[in-house]
Amino acid sequence: MDILHSSVKVEKAESDMRINRHSSLRNGMFAAVACLSLVVGCGGKKDSESGSSGDSESSGSEGGGGEGKVSVKSGGSAVTGPVSKQAEADWKEALASFEANEKAGWDQAKCEAVSGQFSDANKSQKGKFAEAIYMSGLALDRCGKNEQALKLYNQAIEINGKLCGARVGIGIADYKAGREQQAYANFEKSVRDDARCTEGYVNLAMMQMARSGAASDEPLNNLRRALAIDAQYLPAFNQMAALFVGRSQGNAKMLDLAAVVCRQAQLINPNFAPIYNTWGLINVKKQNVFDALRMFERATQLDDSNFEAHMNFGEITLSFRGYEDARKAFSKAVELRPKSYDAHLGLGAALRGLGDAEGAKKQYEEAKSLAGDRPEAYFNLGILYQDFMSGSVPDMKQAVSYYDQFVSKAQGKPEYKGVVEDIERKCESGEAKKKRKSSKSCRPGRRQNIQLAIEAMAAMAEMEKMQKQQEAATPPPAQP
Repeated sequence: MDILHSSVKVEKAESDMRINRHSSLRNGMFAAVACLSLVVGCGGKKDSESGSSGDSESSGSEGGGGEGKVSVKSGGSAVTGPVSKQAEADWKEALASFEANEKAGWDQAKCEAVSGQFSDANKSQKGKFAEAIYMSGLALDRCGKNEQALKLYNQAIEINGKLCGARVGIGIADYKAGREQQAYANFEKSVRDDARCTEGYVNLAMMQMARSGAASDEPLNNLRRALAIDAQYLPAFNQMAALFVGRSQGNAKMLDLAAVVCRQAQLINPNFAPIYNTWGLINVKKQNVFDALRMFERATQLDDSNFEAHMNFGEITLSFRGYEDARKAFSKAVELRPKSYDAHLGLGAALRGLGDAEGAKKQYEEAKSLAGDRPEAYFNLGILYQDFMSGSVPDMKQAVSYYDQFVSKAQGKPEYKGVVEDIERKCESGEAKKKRKSSKSCRPGRRQNIQLAIEAMAAMAEMEKMQKQQEAATPPPAQP
């Protein structure tokens, strides 16, 4: 599971405005905020292609008793115990399959098959092979079968309460369910029980960044601990780069340092997808937008399941009115996370740019259904009805209704202050300005613009009516 997912907000022209709010690493960064998504380490040997850590080894039989010992490195420390020769053979076969799929890519069938292989190893050990149970869950986790994976993590912990990977997996499940206190406690326990639990340190650092910001020394110290255990642990590099990005406000040198960290990670493994997403965020901060776009695209090429990279690619292409590219990116993001409010907003904006007003409306309505208290969808629906529908009076009035709902939900939220003002701003008529002898320019807000448009349409309709009445009252010319 990828360690870091980050999102970029790119400001766009008013007519293409899509209010986007990603809340996680709460440090007020201008163009990027890191969305906490956590990592479970692999229980197999270190794989430079996958960026996971651990190792496995067999010491052969013990005293000719027909049993072997399998050393499973979960995090940094080896968990060793006697296992049957059959369990050892099953373990090695399952581990080879796991590592092959880490390189080649996973699908549902592979996840089920590899999980079954580890389950066989556990059965060969009479159901007491904690490491195999954990890996069985991790294989399922790779394909999003989180609930099944969690059951296996808990089962592994019952057998070995200090198994790093399983404890971290439980913490991740807590975090995803909104139980942040429990998640934090599990990550703390993982490193307390196993001082070499690399993934425990990294996930703890991520939560510390979310709580206290990138300026705190705690997350940096934990990342350094992870790298002291495994100097090639790529998730730690990735999160360290994100931390330096978080410290870059008013300090451009931090961005250079973050880029150096990304380069080091790339040298270790050029195919580690998350680092390119982070690198893209660095380029956005440096205003190297085209380099950022290239990095986000590279991240998606290496890992098509990288939700945040798709989102970031979509945001940038949308900012350049590359609507078709944005549509593809946001469509993939919606496929990956059907319940993502921001992905539906992005897809709606792309479809609107392509002239598909009904498709855009569907996406905005879906966003509303997911989080009715968030104001952004209402604003976008207002734009849609004001500028992209029929232009009829009913559509204009519907736009006003959506703007009113937006204003109601945005009140008291400073991030929407400018948009609220843009909707509510009222300007004096030309006659009123003449009377006051004022030359001050004023651009009417959206609500007033709509009211003026409705009045103009009404006046035009009245003129047409009068013209028709006049034509009807005028007798036809006499025939010669």
